[in-house]
Amino acid sequence: MAKRILVIGLGRFGAAVAEALAQHGCEVVAADNDMNHIDAIKNRVTYALELDATDVNALRSIDPTSCHAAVVAVGEHFENAVLTVAALREVGVQTIIARAISPRHGRILMAAGANRVIEIEAEMGRALGRELAGGADLASQATATVLHAAGVTPAGAPLPGAMPPPGGPLPR
Repeated sequence: MAKRILVIGLGRFGAAVAEALAQHGCEVVAADNDMNHIDAIKNRVTYALELDATDVNALRSIDPTSCHAAVVAVGEHFENAVLTVAALREVGVQTIIARAISPRHGRILMAAGANRVIEIEAEMGRALGRELAGGADLASQATATVLHAAGVTPAGAPLPGAMPPPGGPLPR
């Protein structure tokens, strides 16, 4: 059975996460309060719907607890990101991954109930540094990081920071 992942906020980051999850066989419930974002992704995910994710009753209507994880990719309005994380926690979602724009925002999102916070710029900066230093491919590493955070491991993909088996080849 495919993992069901809820992605809230379908801007560039949220849409990319939703598409990557769908491409790796997940059932994706993509939600946003902007119909333009929903229309842009509706043919690439399992479900795409308009939703005010800060509203606990609206969240309950889509049964978010049936999802393996929820990704909060709300970036434009920080207050909405915090309220969404708190609402997800209130309705009983166990795994909440939230996008933060700074370490301080990350701490606030964690206090609101997020299990994990992803700082896009910082994580991509580290990934670019690894790539330029001769490590993993930037795009592969970024995709693997997001999928790993959601509990999805693509076949044959190393987990971020994974070491090769003893005696196995080192990553290039």
